[in-house]
Amino acid sequence: MQPSINKRRAQQFMERTQRVLPTGGRRGDWLYAVLFLAPCLFIISLVIFYPLVRVLSYSVFDTHLMLPQQQQFIGLNNFKQLLKDSIFRTAVVNTLVFTLASVVAGFLVGFVLALLLNENIPLRNVWRGAALIPWVVPGVIVSLLTLYMFNGEVGVINYTLKTLGFIQKFIPWFGSTDHALWGLVVANTWSQTPFYMLMLLAGLQSRPDELMEAAKIDGAGMLGRFRYITLPHLSGIILIVTSLMVVWNFNNFDLFWATTQGGPVNATMMLSVYTYRQAFLSFRMGYASAISVLWLLGLLAFSTIYIRAMEGARNV
Repeated sequence: MQPSINKRRAQQFMERTQRVLPTGGRRGDWLYAVLFLAPCLFIISLVIFYPLVRVLSYSVFDTHLMLPQQQQFIGLNNFKQLLKDSIFRTAVVNTLVFTLASVVAGFLVGFVLALLLNENIPLRNVWRGAALIPWVVPGVIVSLLTLYMFNGEVGVINYTLKTLGFIQKFIPWFGSTDHALWGLVVANTWSQTPFYMLMLLAGLQSRPDELMEAAKIDGAGMLGRFRYITLPHLSGIILIVTSLMVVWNFNNFDLFWATTQGGPVNATMMLSVYTYRQAFLSFRMGYASAISVLWLLGLLAFSTIYIRAMEGARNV
């Protein structure tokens, strides 16, 4: 009799000490979770939320980087001035064109490479490793290589195009307002294509072989299998990859600053370069913060609309 009473008391004690919270977890687990997450939340708050709050506050002030104690509250005047700023409008258009061209070109080339390297070709693993080389090269090195390759006098790009008969005379790529941006798009596509290839190849490797075999038996051709099996299977990966690359290309800075710094005549002026110039060359921290706020809102709007559109397409 005594052992059963002690057992009952032990069970009651355990129930009291392990009360379940309304969310379904136990109080002890919740405390452990808070303790483990606290350092991470502190670091995130320090490096993300605090700078974000500072940028939002700077955007409504006339703040000079060298004289921060003399800042004046001006409300939305920075944003009103941006609407009249022709260089800002040029930077927005250039950034959109550069991002769209880079993402589309990089995705298409990466997709083709992923499809090729997914087949049983000779030395497949060697080719896969070689295809990753542009992705591991630092951005500054890519910029310097771009300067040499697109040099208007001794660049290998001009030499190759002239040898093949595509051009009659050398093109001053970074000295021309018509060609500078597209030269950087080519360099950026070369640098980022391996990322698309790697992610899409990983998705192709996880594609169910049973579905492909069943489609072949049912008489589906190569294009049919690609449209109805491969693309739906990769839709989630395509959504993630393209969203990430849009954000990364919007934030691209090192390629432009190490090559053209926004020239010639603002032909390659990007939001990242213009913000840097306003903040650290003109010392207009408030104006640069206003650019950053609009920049952030634009990316958030794009991400929301794009993700909802892709998810809707997947559910159709």
